[in-house]
Amino acid sequence: MKPVLGEILVVPDAEAFAEAGAKLFADAAMVAPDRFVAGLAGGSTPKSLYERLAVAPYRQQIRWSAIDFVLGDERFVSPDDDDSNLHMVRNSLFDRLDHEKPRIHPVPFEGLTVNEAAIAYEKTLKSLYGSESLAPDRKFFDICFLGMGDDGHTASLLPGQPKLLDEKKRWVLPVTEGRPESRVTLTYPVLESAELVVFVVSGGGKRAMLDRILSGEEREVPAARLRPQGRLLWLADRAAAGRWAD
Repeated sequence: MKPVLGEILVVPDAEAFAEAGAKLFADAAMVAPDRFVAGLAGGSTPKSLYERLAVAPYRQQIRWSAIDFVLGDERFVSPDDDDSNLHMVRNSLFDRLDHEKPRIHPVPFEGLTVNEAAIAYEKTLKSLYGSESLAPDRKFFDICFLGMGDDGHTASLLPGQPKLLDEKKRWVLPVTEGRPESRVTLTYPVLESAELVVFVVSGGGKRAMLDRILSGEEREVPAARLRPQGRLLWLADRAAAGRWAD
């Protein structure tokens, strides 16, 4: 079977999942020219992937100082909070890199409202990109990892919120509804400006939604609406892939 949206790479277990994700990142990073921008997903699913990157051989192979890391979304909490995506990525990857340090672009928090933080982060991304507007022939991301919830959300683009899903100009928006805590999320325009988007999906709880998206039955949830300018890949373990593993 061939998915109606993107390609799918199915791996047998958690170890292979982490290895496959790390290799996708390393392969992209090692052939990139001077500028390399990577988008990172939060939550628990990509943690093993980040931990795999932090050990041999990838830690030694990758030129970390040439990479700019951007968060796809962030809970509006202190970066030291256990619920912070940055906190998870630091513990899993950044703090384990001995010598070469990447450039990390966190969502600002201290002394700001969530709306002010979204505006400030958008300015950061535009400065990193070097322009106020995205150009079709120059992608923002070299690689962007995204998660998917069992409700089909990705980053903090949530179902049933047209204010987020229909945005065409803003790169970053505050999210103040639909979740217990406020969040800051990247929007479709910048997420779609990517050479490679990798959805990382694991566990049986995601199987039904992933199947509906890949088969074309579901086209309206946020993850199903993403149309990157480059390649789109679903990295899934067998539990999440279901019949797509056959």
